Amino acid sequence: MHADKRNAKNLKAILTRYCKSSGQKFSVEKSSIFFSENTNVAVTEEVCTSLNIMKESLNDKYLGLPALVGADRSDHFRHLVDIVRERINGWKENMLSMRGKEVLIKSIAQAVPVYAMMVFKIPQNIYKGIADVISQYW
Repeated sequence: MHADKRNAKNLKAILTRYCKSSGQKFSVEKSSIFFSENTNVAVTEEVCTSLNIMKESLNDKYLGLPALVGADRSDHFRHLVDIVRERINGWKENMLSMRGKEVLIKSIAQAVPVYAMMVFKIPQNIYKGIADVISQYW
């Protein structure tokens, strides 16, 4: 939508109507807004003020995933490999049978990147990194 005061007012009216009809509340503290890079600073301030919402920076995350992802996605998803590595390093492999390791890998290690994979196309090198970590454990 075009960033201007009129659209901000309309959006606020829509959110208010939604809250009244659904019984849900709109949390200003948890809300943020993105603007295009070429949006005038005065316009962004005006819209943020009328909506009473903070402008969000590009490096923020939402539900554990990056809010915006550029062309080079590898850096944004490197944390998935680290999370799998941390989980696997926490397991005591000496006390587990092969079936126990298999259950852990299937239920934990392979489940970590599932949400990110549903939202974004993950780069191949991230898949390879996760597979390497799992292979080293196996």
